[in-house]
Amino acid sequence: MLNKKSEAGLTIIVIVIIVALFLGWIINLNQRECISNKDCGSEAYCGSDFSCHSFPTIQKTVVQYNFLVPSIMIGIAIIIAAIIFRWNQIRPQEETKQAVEPAYDSTIKAPEEVEEIIEPYYKGNKDVKTP
Repeated sequence: MLNKKSEAGLTIIVIVIIVALFLGWIINLNQRECISNKDCGSEAYCGSDFSCHSFPTIQKTVVQYNFLVPSIMIGIAIIIAAIIFRWNQIRPQEETKQAVEPAYDSTIKAPEEVEEIIEPYYKGNKDVKTP
């Protein structure tokens, strides 16, 4: 008989612990403000702490680039390069060169005519036979 009383007491303690845990779980569920995003308003969301939070406002900075000045600089550079490459055609050089006639010197000999060579420059070996 002694064993049956101890089993009944242990069973009652286990049941009380289970009921206490169940009641704590139900109280925890009731203290939650939201379970999903549907429980919050249209401008809020349900966080991991089960409370509604408003959406953060994110400001986007719009950067506008102005390429007018660089494009003008590149255009001017292209025009200058074209002028440099076509300078001789755009502005022809004035002919200021004077024809220099050599002064006659008695020590310089006049060129002599040379006889025409009839023989070929390369003479092959006539004794060698090719196949």
